[in-house]
Amino acid sequence: MDSGLLLFQQSKPEGSLVEEIFKYDVRTLEQTDDMFISRSVIALSQYLVYFKSQYNITRAEVTRKERIMEGVLFGLITPEIIKEYKTKKDARASLVYTNEVLNKLQEEIDALEDELVLLDGMDKTIMELIAAFKRELTRRENELYQRKYK
Repeated sequence: MDSGLLLFQQSKPEGSLVEEIFKYDVRTLEQTDDMFISRSVIALSQYLVYFKSQYNITRAEVTRKERIMEGVLFGLITPEIIKEYKTKKDARASLVYTNEVLNKLQEEIDALEDELVLLDGMDKTIMELIAAFKRELTRRENELYQRKYK
C-alpha cells in the first residue's frame, strides 16, 4: 500500500481542545468568539478523521481475530464432532467454550464488537456538530452583512 494513503494516521487533534468542544455550553453562544467556532470546526474535522481511522483499526482487528478463529475451528471440526453435536453451529459453540484459547479469543472478539456497537453512528453525530458550528458562522456572517448594508 502506498504510504501516502496512510497520512490520515497523522491526524490526532489535541484531546483537551476536543474535550472542551464537546463540553461547550450552548447558552454562551452569543458571547463565543468566532475564532473559537472556526477552531472547533477544524478540530472536530481532524478528530473525525482520527475517530474513523481508529474505528477502522478496531474493525480490522475483529476481522483478523475472526479469521484466526475460523481457521482453527475448520481444523478442529470433523464429521464425527458434527455428528456428536447434531449441527456444525453447536459443535462450533462447544469447541469455542470448552477450549481455553478459543474461549479467550472469542471474548476478545466480543469485547471489540461491543466497542464497535458503542461507537456506531458517532461519526455522523460528529459531522452534525461540525455542520452546526458552520451554520453558526454563516449566520453570523449574514447578520454582519445585514447590519452593514441596511
